[in-house]
Amino acid sequence: MTTTEALLIGQRRRLALTMVGGFAGVVALSLVVAIVADLADVQSAAALTDRLVPLLVFYAPAPVAAAGAYARCGGPACLTVGVVPAGVFAALVAVGSVFGVPGVGSGGDPLAGVTWSFALIGLSGAFVGYCAGVSAALLADVAGFGGDGEGDDEDDGDDEL
Repeated sequence: MTTTEALLIGQRRRLALTMVGGFAGVVALSLVVAIVADLADVQSAAALTDRLVPLLVFYAPAPVAAAGAYARCGGPACLTVGVVPAGVFAALVAVGSVFGVPGVGSGGDPLAGVTWSFALIGLSGAFVGYCAGVSAALLADVAGFGGDGEGDDEDDGDDEL
């Protein structure tokens, strides 16, 4: 697989799934902890999650996507990382509405608008991160210390007849 194909399509599917699933798990865990801390009125946990949740929801997709692009996980996986916070948020609000968690998913909330806003912010950050990761991977390949995941058995055109 060429470097371009590896960067665009991806060559490390297991790593890509681990990246997206792990990020989704971290975001879900932090949102659940934030909700529980708010409901239990635990001030120290609420203070921590007040700083951690925006970091994960708004700022983390860019560096995660950059690392995924550098590791050649592919564009679809890296851009999916940007949509993960919006999907987790929508799922938690839906579950909270079904089970009647107070303060989660009340009828007057513009859930669709907030979810789309989270998705667009995360997707734009993931796109910037993906572009930075691709640039870093290409520069590393040009400098000679990057690798495209293939062995040294490529045909370099120096075969003797």
